[in-house]
Amino acid sequence: MITAFNISNVEGKITDSAALAQQKFPKLNINVEDVSSKGDTLNITYSFVADYFASEAANAKSIGQIKLSGNIEMNESKDAISSVLKKWSESHTLPVDLAEEVINGLNFRCSATGTLVAYSLGLIPPLVITRTKIEEKK
Repeated sequence: MITAFNISNVEGKITDSAALAQQKFPKLNINVEDVSSKGDTLNITYSFVADYFASEAANAKSIGQIKLSGNIEMNESKDAISSVLKKWSESHTLPVDLAEEVINGLNFRCSATGTLVAYSLGLIPPLVITRTKIEEKK
């Protein structure tokens, strides 16, 4: 369960203000940078990036970017934390149920904060409306 959510860095920039009228919905990328623990608390460091382009083409001109980064704290049992840390050290992935909770929490909170940044820069808000569902490869 997420017990603390911190955004420690906010960056926003426009690289081509003349092309703002051509912007498309941003390409969103959530990265889990690191996973660690202290006692019964799991600490997940993340970055949330919204990249804005003038078209959907692979070589589209960049218009701007919003980047948020910080950490999430979660209270979990010692066994659960051990399992998460083992999976992270082996494959740099999180267990599916935990990953869903983290991604949905990041989408909600970073979309809200990103909207404020986007508004001040004249960018489309990086809103994610649907809930993310993750399935393990079979």
